[in-house]
Amino acid sequence: MSENEKIERRFLSFEVRAEDKDGKLYVEGDAAVFNQETVIGGWFREMVKPGAFKRVLSEKPDVIAAYNHDWSAVLARTTNGTLTLEETDSALSYRAEINPNDSEAMSVYEKVKRGDVPQASFAFTVRSETWVNPSNKNELALRVIDEVDQLYDVGPCTFGAYPQASANARSKASEMQQETESAEGQEIEAIGDDVDPQEWVDI
Repeated sequence: MSENEKIERRFLSFEVRAEDKDGKLYVEGDAAVFNQETVIGGWFREMVKPGAFKRVLSEKPDVIAAYNHDWSAVLARTTNGTLTLEETDSALSYRAEINPNDSEAMSVYEKVKRGDVPQASFAFTVRSETWVNPSNKNELALRVIDEVDQLYDVGPCTFGAYPQASANARSKASEMQQETESAEGQEIEAIGDDVDPQEWVDI
């Protein structure tokens, strides 16, 4: 699997802000929020643990701020100090300094300022994850992201578009769902034809 096939994107419906401070223009917000479950494309539930970005941020990665994940239109970048990233107790926060001489960047700034672009997103790959089996066939498996491997971009986005998950993650979720359904089937079969399964559950 290529690196591009491993990249996943997530979208948050939290406030993105545009502000003028000390004569500089900024777009800022939370790119990821910790300990909150989200359903990913109907495949599985997902939660990001606090500390998931600690290692990657300590390595001072080259991350860009991009509008709608468009890597051809960079708003800011960590390597030149115009993009700052911070992991707090509750979220991964970012602040992108906008170049007033960049018409594309200023267009994004004005859209965020007016509230036309209210959401945020980030692109990443996973280094370490924990899967929790669903308790029944009507529940989705839970994927806990323990550690992010690479962080590629953060920034404002127009819509919380259909979330992208890696093929590995989708495959694992499907496998766990099948295991749960199979286990439930075996459990009912083991009860016996002469016993009502509902009565057995209520004992």
